[in-house]
Amino acid sequence: MDNPKIYIAFRFHVNFNHSYRGNTPDENGFGKDIRIIRHIIDTLNDYNSKGIDVCGTWDADNYFSLQNAIPEHSPDLIESWKKRLESGRDEFQIMSYNNGLISAHTAREFEEVIKRSISNHDKSGIKDIFGSYEPMVRPQEMMFTPIQLKAYQQHGIESISLFNSALPFNTFSNFIPPLSLVERFNPLTLKYEGIEETLTLIPAYNTGDLVDNISLLKWVKKIRKQQLELHEPTDLMVLVDMDADDDFWIGMDFPLVNKVYSSLQGLSGLVDSLDGLDFIEYTTPGKYLKEHDTIRTIEIRQDTADGSFDGYSSWAEKWSNQRLWTGIERSRLLELQTRRVLELVNNKGIAKEVDALLESSYEERIKSFSTTHFGLSTPIMNASRLQIAQNIVRGSVDQAFKAFGVAEIFYNESRDAESFSLVDYKRGQDTDVFKFQSVPSKSLVKLRLQNIPEDKTGCISLVDDSGNEVPHIMVYGVNEQGEKRAQLYFLESFEPYEKKDYKLIETDELENESAKSSQRALSANILENSDLTCRFDDQNNVVGLIFRGHEFIGDNGFNTAITYARHRTDANEWKDVEFNTTGAGQLMVRRQRTELLLKAAGGKKVEVKRQFKIAESLPYLYVDMSLKYPITSFQKYSRERAERLGKAWDGNWIEIMPCELVPTFFGTSHNHLKVWKHNYFGHVSSYQINYADFSKNHELDAFNNQITNGWVAVSDGTKGLLIAQTVETNSSFAFCPMRTRKTGGETNIHLNPFGTYFGRQFKYPTAVTGLGKMGAFMTSDHLDPLAPSYNGKKQCLSLMIAPYKGDEPPREVQNDAMAFAYPYLLLTKSDLIKDPECRNWKP
Repeated sequence: MDNPKIYIAFRFHVNFNHSYRGNTPDENGFGKDIRIIRHIIDTLNDYNSKGIDVCGTWDADNYFSLQNAIPEHSPDLIESWKKRLESGRDEFQIMSYNNGLISAHTAREFEEVIKRSISNHDKSGIKDIFGSYEPMVRPQEMMFTPIQLKAYQQHGIESISLFNSALPFNTFSNFIPPLSLVERFNPLTLKYEGIEETLTLIPAYNTGDLVDNISLLKWVKKIRKQQLELHEPTDLMVLVDMDADDDFWIGMDFPLVNKVYSSLQGLSGLVDSLDGLDFIEYTTPGKYLKEHDTIRTIEIRQDTADGSFDGYSSWAEKWSNQRLWTGIERSRLLELQTRRVLELVNNKGIAKEVDALLESSYEERIKSFSTTHFGLSTPIMNASRLQIAQNIVRGSVDQAFKAFGVAEIFYNESRDAESFSLVDYKRGQDTDVFKFQSVPSKSLVKLRLQNIPEDKTGCISLVDDSGNEVPHIMVYGVNEQGEKRAQLYFLESFEPYEKKDYKLIETDELENESAKSSQRALSANILENSDLTCRFDDQNNVVGLIFRGHEFIGDNGFNTAITYARHRTDANEWKDVEFNTTGAGQLMVRRQRTELLLKAAGGKKVEVKRQFKIAESLPYLYVDMSLKYPITSFQKYSRERAERLGKAWDGNWIEIMPCELVPTFFGTSHNHLKVWKHNYFGHVSSYQINYADFSKNHELDAFNNQITNGWVAVSDGTKGLLIAQTVETNSSFAFCPMRTRKTGGETNIHLNPFGTYFGRQFKYPTAVTGLGKMGAFMTSDHLDPLAPSYNGKKQCLSLMIAPYKGDEPPREVQNDAMAFAYPYLLLTKSDLIKDPECRNWKP
């Protein structure tokens, strides 16, 4: 190319729904957005009137912004955008209808919000408003998971744009070897092994990258020099992307600094600084793509987001994130199970009523996915925004529960009072493109019982529909209110879509041998079955998890800890509350409790209870935990930020580790550890922890790039450990943050389900001065610890821990993990059986 150009594109991300500001049309809400967007448009128009063809690229959520806030409070923005699009200078790209956590949507939810972002019955789609759109997606918070290569293509979206940045507001630059000059500033082909479809990827850079390179002018001059030194010089495009409400576009009020750094003088400063450079042209990504082919093919295996540690920590690890997502998951589960009941009853008379309730629940659920309900804000959510989110989620769960109730009553009309059914179902909803299958599975079934006096232990008989006794176990305990509770456990396996019927019968005396309990000696320090052994030391700490003769977790590999005021406090001694075998040895149960003393908090204590279960013929360790975090005084917080968020916090809380697991297997430079993850499309993908191969990230203090529908696993290729969550207790779409530690030439991994890590952000091989990263730490709220959100809260969690041999978890283990995550459908009108916990929700 004789005269290669450097093309400059500015993209403005529009979203009037904020996690750190309220829902009002003033500076405490989205009034700031209106003010800055008007300034951007006026600036673009002004330069165009002077003959400078600077362009704007826009993306926006549809429901909250284009459909509601903007038409009501700033309709002039719509008209201004229309004029600029009609002039051919600007373009509008796709984001998502609901401003949502798009990589955590199910297939049905994803297809719906992308379809609506283009066109919908409220006429708030990009095509509805502007007549056309660029078939490129700029996903909210840069969220992406590999199966979306296939999903986006179904809606005619051919390209995606993600940050390739050099500071911790980034997407993928640390996940692949550094790109060459031409690759950094040109279209790429994005693929994933096993998925036929691809997308064109446009690397984007945020305003922090301008700071890292001192200024846009210095950056493009440097790029120009490198461009002309190429063996075959070619065009390049610098795509600068930032939220449309960012003060950057107006300019920072630092008079002395502004004279030197044009990048701080707003959009006009950027354009003025490039005036007179004959190799500069302005464009949009869509225009550039029409004239430039992709350069090479790359593969991003991680699930991406632009939060802290280049992942999902900002949206998944706050205490409120877990509570909201648990409600969303219960709404989903109730819909799946209700539709299964409709198949069983096959009655058109109730289907219409149930469908209406489920659609109402679905509409609320779509709204609940907004990332601002989960929040980039740190360490807590804006109080009013969180309340709005809780109300939406509660509405979704309540409507789904009503639908289930209508269907269940009809199903049970002809059933007797002692009977109940368990039913298998597909754990996902089909679309035209994505299909789900019911699969065989095994599970330790739990029934919560009521109206049974404690002296009737063992006087409940469980029989199948043929009258044969089903081996079962009764376990008694006390809930948080001091009320006695009873739980019945039994092992069951299901073929796909199978339904099984049972009866609970009260007897006058202890007849069923399977319900007997036998006390074990506390000195045994062991839980085991034919496959699995869990060992304890004299302080009742777990010191070994052995699967078929091989150790998977060793000493110091099973931890409960809190980092407060920079000091880590571990639970080093546990007190046994109960240790016995029940049901003729079918189930071993060990209950323990301890306290963690936070000396720097004036001696306040974290109260912890945990229960281990190992069932015969199931090679899994089940762990239930309850933690009460004390209320500590508010200190070490930003008063200005607290005013915006509507609440203060205690900045001494640094890390939460309810059940940290450290496997005994390691990765090496020749054999990297691999993370396996299962997303809400039912797609299993993986990535290697090989960051040190192409960066200085030899140890990672925290990372969370694994969307987890049900389970996540890590493996060294020959041994692996799968961890599953359950919607019955607590749930998160990225529930297991991780960290690595290197000793010699070996890397081990720490897994922190339902916790949050903190430490050093990543090192960026593409960084030039490091000023961008420094600026991010000075100005970005989202890089602070998330642990303060747990202050004064209670947390419950249940895990299925499954050691396995090999690389990817065996299909049988994956199936059992999903049966644990989404329990079998229970149908009954017995007054002995309480509803499962997953049929209601409270924040």
